[in-house]
Amino acid sequence: IKVYLFDSLRPTPVLSYAVRYYKCKAGVVITASHNPPEYNGYKVYDRFGGQVVQDADKIIEKINQVKLEDIKSEEFEGNPRIQIIGDELDTSYINQIKSLSLRNDVDKDIRIVYTPRHGTGNKPVRRVLDEMGYKNVFVVEEQENPDPEFSTVKSPNPEEISSFDLAIEKAGDLNADIIIGTDPDCDRVGAVVRHKGEYVPLNGNQTGALLLNYLLASLNKQGRIPENPAIVKTVVTSELADCIAGKYKVTTFDTLTGFKYIAELMQKFEDTKEYNFLFGYEESYGYLAGTFVRDKDAVIASMLICEMAAYYKGQGKTLVDVLAEIYHEHGYYIEETLSLTFSGLTGQSKMKAIMEYFRENKLNFLAGKKIPAIIDYKLSISCDLINGTTERISYPKSDVLKFSFEDGSWLVLRPSGTEPKLKVYFSINGKSKDEATENLEKIKNEVLNMIDRIQINLG
Repeated sequence: IKVYLFDSLRPTPVLSYAVRYYKCKAGVVITASHNPPEYNGYKVYDRFGGQVVQDADKIIEKINQVKLEDIKSEEFEGNPRIQIIGDELDTSYINQIKSLSLRNDVDKDIRIVYTPRHGTGNKPVRRVLDEMGYKNVFVVEEQENPDPEFSTVKSPNPEEISSFDLAIEKAGDLNADIIIGTDPDCDRVGAVVRHKGEYVPLNGNQTGALLLNYLLASLNKQGRIPENPAIVKTVVTSELADCIAGKYKVTTFDTLTGFKYIAELMQKFEDTKEYNFLFGYEESYGYLAGTFVRDKDAVIASMLICEMAAYYKGQGKTLVDVLAEIYHEHGYYIEETLSLTFSGLTGQSKMKAIMEYFRENKLNFLAGKKIPAIIDYKLSISCDLINGTTERISYPKSDVLKFSFEDGSWLVLRPSGTEPKLKVYFSINGKSKDEATENLEKIKNEVLNMIDRIQINLG
């Protein structure tokens, strides 16, 4: 078996690109991803460059059967089956990213602070920004170099606003316009925007909506939206995406949580020629434009976020201003995700009981709001609570429940696949921020009270 081996650390999406570039059968990257160092492990990619969806359990079972003492070491130097990957692939990858630029008429004097959070993004993100003409890019020195302990942050996850502390401090000193921060394996990116003298963090749904709006508006103005255009998001990502896409007659597809499912649908589009993929994203800060990578890509997203911010700066707007315009047009959307910890065997039992309660007691009202539909991804059914009918859905089975309200708001419950936590997602809208916030608090409090009562009844 021939092996292509990188000469040094690279972002996870570069591994996806390399699998496709070299036409490999599979790819492996060793990473803790956006998690603390004790979660170090590895991701496996299929021949299309996406994380494996099918047969993952069988692969794990096979690996667990391998005894370390049976693995024979190979001579490394001069081995014809080992090819070192270097600058050729990096340059090809960067050039592909540059081809995704939507506008050149932007204010490239924009001041950007960047943190790679001790990870792999430092070189490729700075390289692509430099080659695109952004010269005022300032890296957070304390987080510039690789550090397997991620020693300056509690968690290197861009969802954790505290991981931006050093970047915000530097941005304030430099009067920077925007901060971008990638996670250590550089597949997720968060943004913080200077707005009216304050640094305002954007959540994953907001950044995704801004990127989608910028992408489709630009392509539409240039007459470059293809036939049968499509975007893909996960079921726990805001419905604001549907509104933005619908404005440009772009079809929106939902997948289960995890970018591997978005990549799987991208491959289906490519095989069937039914749709042309334009953009994919999930609320957990993962975004993808283009089809040459099949995983969320923070190098691509970093370039597009900076370009978008630079474009709107030229119009006298910040990304916060543009987000307000989007809300004014489509309604105000507010999102929140709760991670409720249930440790040990008793915790697992409690999570199971909570999911069973919500599954069996089909709620048709919550906080005074009607629930006309419930989707149960474990049972593969969609329930119409108004007509009392059910229909089959063609998603992979997963322990996920989605409750949809009449106004397009929704609530999702699912156990985490990697931690002893119950994830509760809220996407609530309203005509104004105050109305959406009030609706969110009412629904959230009622759900939490129900979960508390279930636990009390368990004893």
